[in-house]
Amino acid sequence: MVSSDHAVRNFRHFPVEAQRSAQAAAEEREQRLRTIIKKRSGKAAKLSVEASHRLRRLLGDDNWTELRDLMRQERMTVRDLLQPPQGLESSYDSLNQARRRKAKAFLRSRDIRREAIVAIASDYHEAIADVFAADENISRGFHLSNNLDKWLSLSPFHDRALPWGVFEPDDSENPHRWEVFRPPFFGFNFGFVPVRNDNFVVDRLHTLNPSVGDVGICITMEDGDAGDFDYASGDAFSAIAFAFVPPATGLVEVLIDAQCVEATHRLETTDEWGWSNSHTTQQNFLMLDVLHPNVAEPSYAEMSNLDETTDDDESFHQEKLTRGTHYFAQLFSAGPVPAGQSVVVCAGTRSFDKSGTNDVSIDSTSDFRWYISSVEVRISP
Repeated sequence: MVSSDHAVRNFRHFPVEAQRSAQAAAEEREQRLRTIIKKRSGKAAKLSVEASHRLRRLLGDDNWTELRDLMRQERMTVRDLLQPPQGLESSYDSLNQARRRKAKAFLRSRDIRREAIVAIASDYHEAIADVFAADENISRGFHLSNNLDKWLSLSPFHDRALPWGVFEPDDSENPHRWEVFRPPFFGFNFGFVPVRNDNFVVDRLHTLNPSVGDVGICITMEDGDAGDFDYASGDAFSAIAFAFVPPATGLVEVLIDAQCVEATHRLETTDEWGWSNSHTTQQNFLMLDVLHPNVAEPSYAEMSNLDETTDDDESFHQEKLTRGTHYFAQLFSAGPVPAGQSVVVCAGTRSFDKSGTNDVSIDSTSDFRWYISSVEVRISP
């Protein structure tokens, strides 16, 4: 299943030429995105069906049907035993272990090896990860204080802290001079594209306060009724926007100084049957998008990630970035813009979360929020 929010934009404060080029670029982006998502969804659905057919051939039609009936009945039995008032005293772990024992006994009685089922699932997870692999223009972000020498070398503005004063270099005739943009911002852009099969629910929550440079994304993926070879991805972004007039033709280079407000990865998995397994990834980026028809796609700097493969009941809570700390990204547009023509530049954050499961209940949440302290822009020499 594929659905999407068309990107929601506000560029009305910008010059008309910037609005026109941004609209043309946005329409091209949406067409390209629809093509990519349709391709990913089709491949994921095909892999799911192929893995299911492979499992059915391994078990045999009768055994496959009986096993799915057993699993369905045991799910309802566990659910019923957890209902109040008696269920308030029940142990979910004990009930789940009993469910697994019945399923394992079924496999033993049919002389079906658990390892053969796991091998099918492992092949599926490897293939589905390739389908959702990010192929965009991606680099890496930087923790500012640990990379201070690099930060100081990038721009003459960095001789002092930008919030407390701006250095005015005597290079007004330099076509590759830096310009600094800081809050308040008056434009914005955001969007969301989920891909999933019917057992998954994928959602998002945007944070977007352009006047203070506040951008954020929270993505949730839940597979509470796990089945054979489920899949899901959530891809969302929130960005502030401003107009920039290039003094020369070339690639747009930006330095994004962003302060981390929230950066959490959470994942809970429940192994329902003993042969279940899953692979889930979460990625967060700082991003640049120059909305001009010459620029093919956004550019990204990866800031944090989670990558977990598990066949057990597990809970992950990771916070790799430090709240309140400054980070930065150096990014280049994926195509040149013409001199003298006002363009819309977007800077913000994107999260791309993916999961493939085989009879594993998944509860995945990534929550990232940034203050865009400043965006320095120039035409790259």
